[in-house]
Amino acid sequence: MVGEQLTAATAPPPARWGSRRLLAGAVLFAVLVGAGLAAGTLPRLIQDRAVREQAAVNAAQPPRVAVATATRVAPDAERVLPGNALPLHEISIYPRTTGYLKWWKVDRGDHVKKGQLLAEIATPEIDAQLEQARATLLQDKANVIRAKAQEAYAIADEKRQKFAYDSLATSRNEYDLAVAAAGVASATVKATEATLKVDEANILRLETLQSFQKITADFDGVITARHIDPGALVQADTPSTTRELFHLMQTDIIRVWVYVPQTFSTAVKSGLAATVFRREDPARAFAGTVARTADALDPNTRTLLTEVHVANPDNALRPGMYLQVKFTFDRSIFPVMIPSAAIVIRSQTPTVGVLDANRAIHYRTVQLGRDYGAEVEVTVGLNPGETVAVHPGDDLPDGTVVEPVPTPTK
Repeated sequence: MVGEQLTAATAPPPARWGSRRLLAGAVLFAVLVGAGLAAGTLPRLIQDRAVREQAAVNAAQPPRVAVATATRVAPDAERVLPGNALPLHEISIYPRTTGYLKWWKVDRGDHVKKGQLLAEIATPEIDAQLEQARATLLQDKANVIRAKAQEAYAIADEKRQKFAYDSLATSRNEYDLAVAAAGVASATVKATEATLKVDEANILRLETLQSFQKITADFDGVITARHIDPGALVQADTPSTTRELFHLMQTDIIRVWVYVPQTFSTAVKSGLAATVFRREDPARAFAGTVARTADALDPNTRTLLTEVHVANPDNALRPGMYLQVKFTFDRSIFPVMIPSAAIVIRSQTPTVGVLDANRAIHYRTVQLGRDYGAEVEVTVGLNPGETVAVHPGDDLPDGTVVEPVPTPTK
């Protein structure tokens, strides 16, 4: 009884016990929330601190910049330029006499030799005119004989009249008539002799026209065109209205016309070796030689017309082909070569960032030469062996110390 009374006396009231439990739960919840916040925030704070420390370290280090070395170009330069293939000789064959084509012996694609008979023209009118001219010549020769006989008679009559006049057997008038008749006879002889020369010249003209009946090749070559058939009328000396009979090309040597840019125009001279090839078959090369140049640049294109001769014994190259011609030029100026990405354009002036001995960038104004895409020539402002910055950007002011990173070589 006494114990139960004591326990009842020492036990807290029910309301106070509930408050304590609620307070203990709140404290526990606060502890759990605080632990969760600490578990999520602490690593982030640590990471942020590490990032700030790394940023400070990076800020203290110089920026890394890709660099390249300026190299001097080779003393000779190879350039491949396009060219047009032409035959060494080319002619259009027109008729030189009027008539009808009897026959032809060659056609397109046939190879012919110099002097070979190609075709023949029938000229009946010229044949008849030639026979008439020869007959006229015979007639005029007879006239010359008659005129000379008349001259001899007139001279003899003149002598008789002179003797009679001296003997006072005839009058002065008769003597003068005899003298005049002798002069006329002599003039007639000269006129008939001149007529003989005219007849001979006419015969030679007709014989020449008759010789044009046979059409022959003027040189070794290939027939590339034929525009006439047997029986067709051909007229002489009318190329504006008459189509050509044949087109003949000499192709054992090919001429290649190349337009050389002004940069290399002074290096092209007669005798310069060249290599010719077709783009579709670059493995097969043909040796060529510069035969001549125009010796003046075209003011519209600033190029020098150059003619290269190439031996073509097996007819592998055809007139009209588009060819590639490779020249090897000796340089008179030796520029340096740098990557195109090293060029910085500021205020319309090209500059290059050059690293000094302390690895500080200094921008230098340069003059550029030929642009090859990935690389560019520098003619003035840069020395071989100097180190230049590649892709320096706009955030590297002059004097910035950098950490060079060599670019990979080709």
